[in-house]
Amino acid sequence: MRGLPKPEPPLDARWLDALSQNCGTLRGGGARFEDLYLEQKLELKAQLTEGELEFETCRLEGVAARWRSPSRVILHARTGISTAAIGQLLARHADRAPMPSTRLIPAPEMDPPRIWVDWVRALTQRLHPHHGSVRYVSRRAAIVRAEGWTPISTPALVRVELGGVASSALLAVWGHPQLGAWLEDLLEEEPAKAWAPPAGTELPILFAAGTAGVFFHETVGHMAESDLARTGASPLAALLGATVTPSELEIMDDPTRADLAGAFDYDDEGVKAAPIAIIRHGRFEDFLCDREGAAHFGCGAGRGRRAAWSRPPVARLSNLIIKPGTTPRQDLESSLDHGLVVTRIGGATVDPVSYRIVLRVERGWEVRHGRRRRPLAPCELTGNVLKTLANIDPRIGDDPTPDWRLGWCLKDGVPLPTGSEAPSLLIWRMEVL
Repeated sequence: MRGLPKPEPPLDARWLDALSQNCGTLRGGGARFEDLYLEQKLELKAQLTEGELEFETCRLEGVAARWRSPSRVILHARTGISTAAIGQLLARHADRAPMPSTRLIPAPEMDPPRIWVDWVRALTQRLHPHHGSVRYVSRRAAIVRAEGWTPISTPALVRVELGGVASSALLAVWGHPQLGAWLEDLLEEEPAKAWAPPAGTELPILFAAGTAGVFFHETVGHMAESDLARTGASPLAALLGATVTPSELEIMDDPTRADLAGAFDYDDEGVKAAPIAIIRHGRFEDFLCDREGAAHFGCGAGRGRRAAWSRPPVARLSNLIIKPGTTPRQDLESSLDHGLVVTRIGGATVDPVSYRIVLRVERGWEVRHGRRRRPLAPCELTGNVLKTLANIDPRIGDDPTPDWRLGWCLKDGVPLPTGSEAPSLLIWRMEVL
C-alpha cells in the first residue's frame, strides 16, 4: 500500500509564507491570533436508483480563523479562500488585517482519478438491483500560524452505501488492495435463516474479522479523547497509569497508517502526526489530545481534527491499532462451550452516564461446543466499559484485520473518517439486549 499523497497546499506557497508573516502582527479585541485554516474539498457521488446511474460533483472551499482570549477561543469562518475572503475574515476581529502584496496564484483544480467513472459503472452493475451510492472524497488543507504554515495530507476515500431495509456501508482508502474483497463482503446476501439470541442472555463473545476494532474504538479510543476526559464523560479519566486490561493487550492510535481511513501527516492544528500508545501491557498510558487538551493534561498534542473548515478542531482518534498476539482464531473459537462469534458490526455507542457500551451486531454465528451452529440475526450486545475490558481473554489472536465497516465516526453528530486494525479477541461475558 502506498503512503500518503504528497501534500498540496490549497494556495501558492510563497503567498502563504507572506501571509504567515503578516499573521504575526495581527491584534484584536484583547485576543491573540491562534491560526488560520484553509481547506478545499472534492466530493463525487454516483447514485444508483431504479437501475439508473446519476453522477454529481461538488467542490467546496473555505477558511476559518481562531483567536484566543484569556477566557475563550473565538472562531470565525466563511466560504472562499481568495485574498478578499481571507482579508474580510481576519478583519472581523483584527484591528488591521494586511494581506500579502504579491499576487495570489491558486493551486491546480482537484481532479478525480481517471478510472473513477469506469470503476463506478462496473461496481454499480454488481450493486443492481440494490439502491445505493458511491462517493469519492478528497481534500487538501493548510494551517497558517504566526511561526509558519503547514500543508496537510490525507488519503482520498471511497464510500459505498447500500440502501433498502438492511442498509450497509463501506469506507476505505481509494486504491486499497483489499477493496475488492471488502466489496464482496458488503454485497454478501443475508442468511435465509438466522437465530436471534434471547434478550438478557450473558455469553462469551469472540470478535473476529477485525470487529474488535469497533469495540476498542468506543471503549478505548473515544474514552481516551481529552475533551471527554476533562468533562468526566470517560471512565478512563481518572485511571491514567492504571491497569485496565490484561497485560498482553497493547493499543495504539496511529495516523501514519496511510492504508487506513483516519490517516494524516499533520493534524488540523498543524501538529506532526505520530503514533500514541494508549494501552501498553494492559496499562492506560496516554490521552489523545488537541492543543487545548495537551495543555490541560501535560500530554503531547496531535489529535486536533476538524470535520469542516467551519468547525473548530476537537480531540479525535485516527486509526486504532491493536497489536496481534500468537493465538489462532480457531483455538479461541474451539474453547467456547456456548457463545457468539461476531463477524460484522454496524455501529456502537457508549452512554456517558452509565458508561455502558452498546454494539449493533449485523453478522455472526452461534457456537456450540467449539463449532459454528447457526448464523446470527442482527442483535445488540451491551456491557459496562471497564468490566468488559477486564473480561478480555489474555489469549490475543494472531490475525490482525482492518475493519471496513468502521467508516465515518460520529461524535456529537459530527462525522470524521477513522480506521482500525484488530486481531480476533475473546470477551468472556457480554449481555444480549
